[in-house]
Amino acid sequence: MGCQTTPKTDIKPVQKPPAPCWLQSPVSQNQVGFIGTAAPLSATQYGSIIASRQRALTSLITHYKLPLIELETNKVTHTASKITLNNGKEVYFSEPYSTADTLYSYASTTPIKTNEQCNEIQCNFVQCQPSWLCQGTQNSVIGVSYYTAFSHQKLPMSAQNARTLAGYLAQARVNMNEQLSESFKIDDQADKQHAFKLSRQGDVTASKFENQLLMTNSCNYGSTLFANYQFSEKVTPAMRTINWRDKQLFEGKSVVLGNFGENGTIAPDNLLSSAIKYAIRDALVELAKVKGVEVSSNSTLVQNNGRYYLSHAHYSIKQTVSGRLLDIQINYKDGLPNVYVWLLEER
Repeated sequence: MGCQTTPKTDIKPVQKPPAPCWLQSPVSQNQVGFIGTAAPLSATQYGSIIASRQRALTSLITHYKLPLIELETNKVTHTASKITLNNGKEVYFSEPYSTADTLYSYASTTPIKTNEQCNEIQCNFVQCQPSWLCQGTQNSVIGVSYYTAFSHQKLPMSAQNARTLAGYLAQARVNMNEQLSESFKIDDQADKQHAFKLSRQGDVTASKFENQLLMTNSCNYGSTLFANYQFSEKVTPAMRTINWRDKQLFEGKSVVLGNFGENGTIAPDNLLSSAIKYAIRDALVELAKVKGVEVSSNSTLVQNNGRYYLSHAHYSIKQTVSGRLLDIQINYKDGLPNVYVWLLEER
């Protein structure tokens, strides 16, 4: 997944104090780790530390497909920085890191360098930084999360949204009807009126994504969290940066554009993650059109004190498609997101 050049917005980054490097880069060349979150205050003593460590451990156990999650998480305490699982594998915990609204813990099967601090990473769509925003890989998807009811749920929500998008990209069923009407009129005063109207009814249904997702990186865009999730630990080579606007084919496959928000439309929940989802759905419909469309049309020409032309076309689309997310561009207009996505047909 990458990014096209995006005009500047009114979102101004606010530099925060340095934090543990694992907070935005839980996976590096030398370490694979998992983050757990909790509210900073708890009704029980040390409850927040224990809860965040248990959630980090649960993610680790789930990723490695180990059994007995509840039995293993019961071993977690607020003091022990290391536990031994039933299979003999050791798990290390970081010291907790806390902000005003979230307490974070980090778990890994290798010792953690707790003294490494890094500045907060801001998403910059103009300069395509960090670089993973602009790298198209076959085994990753980006999860986005804005405000949540509880701040410590923002990171888990990004994983949930990434899983939803992965389901659309893995395989989607498109059952859609479109109607396009075009009219052209010249009255007796020679005034010209030309109009198009497109209506769409139907649905795009995502498959259920069963595989594990591994969060590798994240960055912040104002109050919105962007997190990069891999389908596996194996990293595929990044694609070179390409301006997809100029491409209709790549590697012999169709490249299509999807959009949401261009005409001022907003998602029902007004969330950026939903806008991205709807843009992907729009692109999937275009992919389905490439595979096959049933078209019926008729036209009418009337001559009466001027000329009037009406063309009406009906498109029936029923296809199963899958796509690879190549690129994303996000603009803001009047505070509302306008999202463009580019998908590559997966056969």
